[in-house]
Amino acid sequence: MENISNKVNIKAIGVGGMGINFVNYILENEANNVEYLSIDTDVEAHNGCKAERKVFLDTGVKNCTWTQAEEAALKCYDQFEELLKGTDILFIISGMGGSTGSGIAPAIVEIAKKMKIFTISIIAKPFYSEGFEKLKIASMGVEKIRKNTNSLIIVPNEKLYNHIDKKLSLQEAYDEANFLIKEGIESIINTVTKVGFMNLDLRDIKVVLENSKDIVIRLGESYGENAENSIVEQLLQNNLFEGQLEDSKKILLNITGGNDISLVVIKNIISNILSYVKDQNATLIWGVIINPEFDAKKNSLKVVLMASV
Repeated sequence: MENISNKVNIKAIGVGGMGINFVNYILENEANNVEYLSIDTDVEAHNGCKAERKVFLDTGVKNCTWTQAEEAALKCYDQFEELLKGTDILFIISGMGGSTGSGIAPAIVEIAKKMKIFTISIIAKPFYSEGFEKLKIASMGVEKIRKNTNSLIIVPNEKLYNHIDKKLSLQEAYDEANFLIKEGIESIINTVTKVGFMNLDLRDIKVVLENSKDIVIRLGESYGENAENSIVEQLLQNNLFEGQLEDSKKILLNITGGNDISLVVIKNIISNILSYVKDQNATLIWGVIINPEFDAKKNSLKVVLMASV
């Protein structure tokens, strides 16, 4: 499959513990056509990150507050500008409520906006059990990011209780969330870096995600005679993100299949999604990538859905 990654510069920055957890997860799996970086104020987390480019911000104290982290970030404005130079799409992945995420992530997003970089912020909200103060700091961080980011994807940790197998360890539960985030990021990356049968590009990404303050990511994957029904069922299930699919205004479908991919099947998937959405005037943009690896199983399909609520 032809690759056009040299035309689009994509960076993903993990900020703080949650961000580094995600960067490590994706580097252990797949990390194509994107540069992964990390930023942290904690030496141990910084040293434990597998990213090739890592930034350690020394706040001068062992356990800094979010305001101290923010001050340290703003002092490094020029360095961050240099770090982001030439970037077309920027992913910021961070947890809100802690000092590093709430202090540094909003500062990076603000700098990216001034540099006119298309920024997608993926942030996690703390569990309710973590206390009012942490929830308050998280809410403040979310609102700061919301003002400057092009798109916002919110992962409430509380939803892990409802959508993850109760027998899983905490790390395994986070890995489930990391997997969905990875699929969403890879869907965008594939959209703008691979030549598809019916191609999408950065303009299509922007149509759906620009000025979107709540993004939903859904994944459907199946094969065989009932593949389309299975995929629709998976896409319509509840998910780990804050928004609800039925409230969508704009939808992007990235469809991957083998050489036997059927236009009728694609049409049925699209029709089912649109019939589920409340807004009858919702915009839906879709593209198809033919992957010969999918030929091994009849009617094999993978659909990644990203919707703007």
